[in-house]
Amino acid sequence: MTVVAIANRLGGNQVLGQSIRSEADLMHLIELGVPKATIRYLADSLGIEPKELIQYLPVTPRNLQRYQEEDRLSEIVSDHIVALAELFEHGEEALGKDYFRDWLHGSILSLGNRRPVEFLKTHKGIGMVDRELGRIEHGIFA
Repeated sequence: MTVVAIANRLGGNQVLGQSIRSEADLMHLIELGVPKATIRYLADSLGIEPKELIQYLPVTPRNLQRYQEEDRLSEIVSDHIVALAELFEHGEEALGKDYFRDWLHGSILSLGNRRPVEFLKTHKGIGMVDRELGRIEHGIFA
């Protein structure tokens, strides 16, 4: 997974308003805040509705309604959006787009028979799902 691929999931240079070529650029983007429009682009990249993605973010839908598409989100929300973009990129690389989307909604034994989407509200949970993807890539299914 590349930084450029992650940036493209967020709408690319046109939406982000800057070129992302390194981890440092990505960190700078998080500090500035990603534009609200990235939510739509990230949801579209996985083939889900933006309202589904919003439920995984540390912000209320009502609060998001106050933002224009070009308004920048807080550092906390931006960090979470970038973490989800990284996870989605990894998941699609490991499983393919359609299977990954289905996998997110299926019960996983190693996650306590819970669905991976239930873990997407926190960074710890995103890390757990990402590690599970790594296990799958390496043939470890338990």
